[in-house]
Amino acid sequence: FLPITLIMVLSASIFVALIFTPAFGSIFGRKQGVDEEHLAEIEKSERGDPREMTGFMGWYARTLWFAGHHPFRVTAVAAVVVVGIFVLFGSQKHRTEFFLDQDPEFVSVYVKARGNLAAPAADELVRKVELRLAGIKGIESIYASAGRFTGGGNFGPPNDSVGRIQIQFVDFEGRKELGLRGKDIEAEIRKRVADVPGVLVEVRPPQNGPPQGKDVQVQLRGANPRALDEAASLIKTHMAADPQLIEHEDSRASPGIEWNVAVDREAAGRYGVDVLSVGQAIQFVTDGVLVGRFRPDDSEDELDIRVRFTPEARNLAAFRELKIMTPMGPVPASYVIKETPGQQVTTIQRRDGQRMVTIQANAAPGVAANQKIAGMKAWLEKQTFDPSVQWKFTGADEEGAEAAQFFAVAMLATLFMMGIILLWQFNSFYGILVTLSAVILSVAGVLLGVVVNVAHTFDYISVIMLGTGVIALAGVVVGHNIVLVDTFYQLRRQGYDADEAAMRAAVQRFRPVMLTTVVTVIGLLPLMFQLHPNFRGAHLEYKAPGSEWWVQLSASVVWGLSFSTLLTLFLTPAALAAPKTLGRRFGNAWNWARHRQPWADRKRADGHVRDEHLPRAAE
Repeated sequence: FLPITLIMVLSASIFVALIFTPAFGSIFGRKQGVDEEHLAEIEKSERGDPREMTGFMGWYARTLWFAGHHPFRVTAVAAVVVVGIFVLFGSQKHRTEFFLDQDPEFVSVYVKARGNLAAPAADELVRKVELRLAGIKGIESIYASAGRFTGGGNFGPPNDSVGRIQIQFVDFEGRKELGLRGKDIEAEIRKRVADVPGVLVEVRPPQNGPPQGKDVQVQLRGANPRALDEAASLIKTHMAADPQLIEHEDSRASPGIEWNVAVDREAAGRYGVDVLSVGQAIQFVTDGVLVGRFRPDDSEDELDIRVRFTPEARNLAAFRELKIMTPMGPVPASYVIKETPGQQVTTIQRRDGQRMVTIQANAAPGVAANQKIAGMKAWLEKQTFDPSVQWKFTGADEEGAEAAQFFAVAMLATLFMMGIILLWQFNSFYGILVTLSAVILSVAGVLLGVVVNVAHTFDYISVIMLGTGVIALAGVVVGHNIVLVDTFYQLRRQGYDADEAAMRAAVQRFRPVMLTTVVTVIGLLPLMFQLHPNFRGAHLEYKAPGSEWWVQLSASVVWGLSFSTLLTLFLTPAALAAPKTLGRRFGNAWNWARHRQPWADRKRADGHVRDEHLPRAAE
């Protein structure tokens, strides 16, 4: 919706600028007094010598004349600045988020415990945690529920959850009066529930966007369950040993015992009993024997009719007392069945036909998850897992890489389409190159903003928002260069030399370029600094809910547009004048080399005199 909105607004603005603005101007415009001095300055920029202008514009024109005759120096300075910014950015470690790290409005607290707990026992554990939350400032309501929660992979509650407590914070105005942010309340909750005896507690803020799941997610796949389990245990142990990784979890079944009952067919044959009879006898102790089905009049589904022992007789000890009827009389079940304990299996996950296990953990507050993932990757590459086990990172790392690839392809497609339109307009590949060079400058400006981090606008990097800002920025900064390059070619068609046309184009279009930049930057500053008016309370709000969405998007445009405009106003004229300047220099050097003669041949009897056959520059 963001690019669709931008396209519609720009299309409407063209219609307004070409139709309504001239009409309104003719109606409401008033004739202003004539300023002879100002008209003289305009005459110098249009038809006179711009270098003779006074004030800043005269200095600017003289600077451009110098830059046009020394393009290598100007380009070298710009290259050093841009490369320096890239190097400085690369030398720093930045926290990267796929989407946004927002101030929470509520949190969910999950209580985890092992064992087949009854509802009253689970409720008692949840109540212990709930009592720890009493008296915390900034909490509006607490809703607790006890009982088992079914896990949902990376999206659902953690394994072994026996309860969930949902905590709603007071609204933004109330938190502001208390001097608290949502993250402050979340930190206090984590502190209160960190050492509850007998349970593990996990605090989850809301996930308002992709990706879902925890910060660090390692996915293992393989056909060998034993090798997969060993690899998962090794990775989970490594995560548990890192104090900067908290709230560990994996998708394997919780530790527990299940009894596997197998029929000894040889013993059953000796007693003359078939396997079906043994199986039915065992079912009396478990789920019961199906004897029929019944469908009530008010239901479309059938109900099973099962026969089984009373509840007090359905337990593990009943197997030892169970008697199986045979032609020889009742025989203890232990004669024909074997009981073996094994690891309980509650769920089995597969992807592409292979067993899958996911190990997850959250980064501790203040720790960059992307840096922990980079460290985990280096560690995993050194491990010698079973050849059947494959690993990869999912979640934020996987989706961030896909988003970065998408933005790169989208940017190339954008530049290609811009290049086609500009080639039709300018009929010059060099003009296209100069015009699109502003994109590199704008990216450097965005990275400079990340490094400087004014007002903590870039405490972390959002792949989605920063990438969207860079792509949106490309159209704006290229527009500035289009204005300069188009004016340059118009002046060239009027007969001006390249160096003079470049200087005049920049001087004549300085004002619209600067006005566009200043208006855009000032318009985006409230979004960048998270300021917006509260009309109900008649005051300005700072860092209100939802304001985090637009910080990095607007800041990237502000920094990229400001930096690229500053360099474009000097670098683009120098680049446009460069072909003629370099051609003249190389032409003079070629003529000098071709017509060069020894000093002895150019001496006269009356001493050294000028050789009329050589050009003045060569002499």
